[in-house]
Amino acid sequence: MRRRLYFVLPDIKSAQVMMNELLLARINANHIHFLARPDKSLGDLPAATVLERSEVAFCASVGMLLGAVLGALAGVLAIMVPWWFGPVSTAIIPYTMLIGAVASAMWAGTLATGVPNHRLEAYKQPINAGKVLMIVSVPLHRLMEIRDILIKRHPEAVYEGTWPTDHVLFP
Repeated sequence: MRRRLYFVLPDIKSAQVMMNELLLARINANHIHFLARPDKSLGDLPAATVLERSEVAFCASVGMLLGAVLGALAGVLAIMVPWWFGPVSTAIIPYTMLIGAVASAMWAGTLATGVPNHRLEAYKQPINAGKVLMIVSVPLHRLMEIRDILIKRHPEAVYEGTWPTDHVLFP
């Protein structure tokens, strides 16, 4: 299980230093991503993925659920109106649910690539001001260690939180 750490960095040079620091802490480069203004070049730093920048995962899951429901309704309708296909057994319902779920998940996921991630809305103003957002995905057992290393060694970096949770569930 991994958690995402969010840091706002002042510039690209600071981002490169943080990237090297994370690589030395044995965080795989595939788990470190940066987000900046579109007109600002990240150089050799890895840019944020589509899954991090948009709502693909959420919209695809909602699309899958709604597609399955509509597929079930289509299967029931096919059973209730037998003159469409001739005699239809109730075995058609799982098939229509599966077709509806897959088709709707693909359609909703494709459309969601253009929908900005709601978690990144809070960072829109610093990014537009020229700062760089660093998203680091770390294993749960190393979360505190990596966060403390970055906060102590890089005071210019502003720690913005952890996703999926950065709060205490029970006081």
